[in-house]
Parts: sequence; structure tokens; C-alpha cells
Amino acid sequence: MELGFLEKMKIIFKLLFSSFMSIEILIFFLLLFLLLIFNIKIKNKIVPIALSVVCISLMLSFMIGFSSYTITCVDSFIMKVMDYYYFPSTVVFFFICLFMIGVFIYTLFSKKLNTLKKVINYLCSIVVFLFFSLFTCIAIVNKLDLADQIALYENKQIITVVQVSNLVVLFWIIVTVFYYLYLFFKKKFDKEKVEN
Repeated sequence: MELGFLEKMKIIFKLLFSSFMSIEILIFFLLLFLLLIFNIKIKNKIVPIALSVVCISLMLSFMIGFSSYTITCVDSFIMKVMDYYYFPSTVVFFFICLFMIGVFIYTLFSKKLNTLKKVINYLCSIVVFLFFSLFTCIAIVNKLDLADQIALYENKQIITVVQVSNLVVLFWIIVTVFYYLYLFFKKKFDKEKVEN
């Protein structure tokens, strides 16, 4: 069933104001938004901690209350990841390449990144560009239509190039997450040392 934008907005409006419970939920989230905006000015440290605990508690309660749904979601996510690894999408590969171009340009102009992080960004970007170039050359030499998924999956070279490139990007993501976690905790501990 295809609904137009106005029909969708009417349904949302009816949902929000159809019962006392939905109005309570709406008011709760509006008050939460106002609290967050107000907290930007007063910078109270208790509010983010309390809200984090509440969010985690609510999510855990949801996961326990709807455990079969949660298990289905986790299974589905793992299957999608495995599907993508064994049957990689060349469309996703194209967008990964665009993303790494963004990372590369950001690294070129960034003054915040340290030398090691810049080297890792450059290395991973260059490797992805290399694999994307190989991907393009293989498609040209073998006269493959890049939109034809079946022909691409039958070519071992293309599949290998895409899979190894995905591993490089995964490595970059893991390194980047740990890098920002390190900076976050370093800044926090340095601030606590200064205060003491």
C-alpha cells in the first residue's frame, strides 16, 4: 500500500493525538528535548549521566521484554553482514570508495589529527583507491557490466578485490573507533588531573 506524504502526516497526527497515552508520550519527549536544550546552557553533568542510564535501562528492558524480536534482529543483522561478506554489493563498494575519498580529503586539511592517524588514514585510503582502480580495470578488460551483479559474482578477481577492500575499511573503522576512544579518555583523565 503506497501512501502519499499528506496521508502519512495525517496518520502520524492521528497517532499522536488519538489517545491520552500518546499525548503523554509526546509531552514527555517534548520535555526531554527542552531539558537537553536547557542543559546546553547550564552544563549540568548529572543530566547526561542520568539520561544515559535511563536510555540503557529502557533499551535493556525492551530487549528483555521483547526477547524473541531482539534475537530475530541480531540474527538478521549477522546474516546481512555475512551476506555482504560472501556476496558483496558493488553498489556499497562504490559508496565505500566515495566515503574513503571524503576521509582522504578530510585528512589532507585536518590540523587536529596526529601524524600516526594521518598515516593510517592515508594508507587505508590509498589501498581502497588501489582496489577500486583494480576493480575498474578488471571490469574494462573483461568487458563486464558493473550493474550486472551475476556476472560480477562469477568473477573471482572482482569478488576478491571487493572483499579485501572491505576488510581494509573494517580495519580502518576499528582503528578510528579506538583512536577516538583513546582521545576521549585521555582528555577526561587529563582534565581530572588538572582539577586535582
